[in-house]
Amino acid sequence: MSIKEADKHSVIGEECHIVAREKNGPRGDSALPDKFRDYPDNLILLCRIHHKIIDDQPQIFAVEVLFDIKSTHRAWVRA
Repeated sequence: MSIKEADKHSVIGEECHIVAREKNGPRGDSALPDKFRDYPDNLILLCRIHHKIIDDQPQIFAVEVLFDIKSTHRAWVRA
């Protein structure tokens, strides 16, 4: 299957906050100031399924874990 010029591209990724945008959100209890919560350094692109899993399991997917996942992925892309 190929995409035709008239077809739109499908974006299936979802913007996920590492530290939640809201203080009461998953991983929202953080010293990160509100003004930095929408900055790219605090965002990770995930599929809908993994976004839900990560937000439902903030003890497993803690801030440090997500920053490590993002850092490892960025290093892989650069290589």
